[in-house]
Amino acid sequence: MITLQPITQKNAYAIMRLKADENLVANNTKSMAEAFAYWMDKGTPPIVRAIYHEETPVGFVMVDYDAATSFDDADEINNHGAPYYYLWRLMIDENHQNKGYGRAAMSLVINEVKTLPLGAANAFYTSVVMEEVNPVGANFYLSLGFEKTGEVLDPGGEDEQVMRMAL
Repeated sequence: MITLQPITQKNAYAIMRLKADENLVANNTKSMAEAFAYWMDKGTPPIVRAIYHEETPVGFVMVDYDAATSFDDADEINNHGAPYYYLWRLMIDENHQNKGYGRAAMSLVINEVKTLPLGAANAFYTSVVMEEVNPVGANFYLSLGFEKTGEVLDPGGEDEQVMRMAL
């Protein structure tokens, strides 16, 4: 059974030791540092959870909320001024991939995002490394109900296609 658990002092190091292909997803230590910096800059903490299979940590997920009052940055999502959630990271450890854990975790994340009270968010976005590098990524999110928007982000010089799910 897959669950989402808060990251605490008791499990933080176990989550930081999980590994996946860093060409496709940032390591968890960097992700947690970015989550903290985001919280300090925006004043709102992102949703940061450990993904567990029973009692074993198998992954990490991070979602942020963007009030989207303006669109003035090439690395921002254009949601036409409406607030949205953004799947910033989804990471399943290399030893636990291809077992359905990512899909189960995303089902939990989607259900949680749909019940959150922040603002009037009407969409849940993510972005994936372009298909030439990661042919499975877009198909995974399409199967969950995301749709390609045709937008491309360029975070750190890597083109990522934007995907959107209406809430």
